Amino acid sequence: MEPCLDTKLDNTDIAIMKSLIQDGRKSFRQIAREIKVSTPTVESRFSRMKGLGIIKNIQPIFDIEKIDNQMAALIFIKTNPLHSLDIANKLSSIPQVRGVYKMTGEYNIILKVIMAQHPEYLEEFIRTKIAIIEGIKSVSYQMITKTIKDDQSIPVIKEGVFLKIKCDYCDNDMFRGAKLLRVGQYERYFCCNSCLTLYKQKYRSKIEAMSR
Repeated sequence: MEPCLDTKLDNTDIAIMKSLIQDGRKSFRQIAREIKVSTPTVESRFSRMKGLGIIKNIQPIFDIEKIDNQMAALIFIKTNPLHSLDIANKLSSIPQVRGVYKMTGEYNIILKVIMAQHPEYLEEFIRTKIAIIEGIKSVSYQMITKTIKDDQSIPVIKEGVFLKIKCDYCDNDMFRGAKLLRVGQYERYFCCNSCLTLYKQKYRSKIEAMSR
């Protein structure tokens, strides 16, 4: 029987996240000393949270306003709600698009873009990259002139909160009781034994190759 995955965060998980928010350059050993646990514990918890998707990456955050000839803008897009997810996925593949957000309201997709600091470049970008996508009804935009706050750290998270993860076979959301499959250095998560079995059948040769 495959093990069930506990997607609940405890105080150690939260302490590791808070430490990384303060300085993402810290080593596992530094974090371990700070929160008074072993280095292997920090490493395994970090790997688990990265595998679950709560930690996406550790990277620097640049101040775009300090870079000459660059600007940020918000683009508001109106689409048919039935097609908004497909359109949002297409928009996310455009290099200049740094953020894609599905929203409620009349404009149901908002983009954050970064590009050369000239309004005509932005208008051309919208005309040649955005407006041509099928299903987009209308587009408007606003340039960001100054960023007052852009805090991308986590809010207050309490012990016992469950993480929402997606089944690697049916893509449904799940909060607890996920079935875990370890394949080589990777982990896959499933909402039920049926999805786990179907995944094994579909990718049998690949799983066998990665498990050697």
